[in-house]
Amino acid sequence: MLCTLLALLGLYVGAVWLYENLHTPVLLVLRSIQQLVFRQKLPQRYGKWAVITGASDGIGKGYAHYLARKGMSIVLVARNEAKLAKVAAEIKSKHGVEIKIVVADFSKGLEIYPLLQTALTPLDIGILVNNVGVTHGPPMYVDEVSQQMLWDLINVNVAAVTLMCNILVPAMKHRQRGLIINLSSIASVNPSPCMATYGASKAYTTSFSVALGEELRPFGVEVQTVRPSFVYTNMTHFMAEDEKNTRYRKYLVPLDNFMTYAGYTIGKVYMTTGHWSHGLQFAALYLLPEFVRVIIIGQMNKKLRNEFHVQKKTKAQ
Repeated sequence: MLCTLLALLGLYVGAVWLYENLHTPVLLVLRSIQQLVFRQKLPQRYGKWAVITGASDGIGKGYAHYLARKGMSIVLVARNEAKLAKVAAEIKSKHGVEIKIVVADFSKGLEIYPLLQTALTPLDIGILVNNVGVTHGPPMYVDEVSQQMLWDLINVNVAAVTLMCNILVPAMKHRQRGLIINLSSIASVNPSPCMATYGASKAYTTSFSVALGEELRPFGVEVQTVRPSFVYTNMTHFMAEDEKNTRYRKYLVPLDNFMTYAGYTIGKVYMTTGHWSHGLQFAALYLLPEFVRVIIIGQMNKKLRNEFHVQKKTKAQ
């Protein structure tokens, strides 16, 4: 009897793991076949405009170019007006779509959202990409992070995704269409020592995003959660900026490669890592209980923290 129960338990655990790690690629294949039969461009399916926060660089800029290539008109939102103007000119020249820019510093808190609401609600927003976010760079103990940075991690990573949805969801519900893409992180999988606040903020994003998807499903509005691992952007530049750190570069997926896969998943799956190699990392992590994942990730982060801490002291001497 005991052997039978253990066998059944093993089958159940295996089935859960297979579902967690294979339902996304299976769904991706099925939705791809479906869209080959029922061809519909993104503006027709969701609406004319795509809003991307944190659009002046990195993944946000990648989504802006990808969606423009698919025929979406683009609203770029970030704090640096000069960078926004440059990205807008690039997209306009390359893709020929209509572009608007909105300058907003999400670290300012609640005061910026009335401006965003005034600028965005008159538009037929079909896609919202909640990409804006900050990190403190190399792993650090929480008492080593400045209070301003801790505030920014919470204020930008948590508040922005929530309030942008609060602003744009009502019109999407009214039109019975729309897509929200929320950028989370592999750091949301479990608590991350030495990246404690960043990981917690991304865990919020994942939880909020999945719950929001259930809220909006009856209204025809889709929500996709993207949980990438390391992508080569300004946020991860510290891992490859020095000759001593070039060994970490192999863990960084080039932005173009990331966007090729992540873009392909748009409108097909509700949860993705954004790149197939990141999916394999998730599958490996989910083989382990949480306390083991915390220990492993904590050791990795502490090693990185120590290396960059020593390097910083050496440069200062």
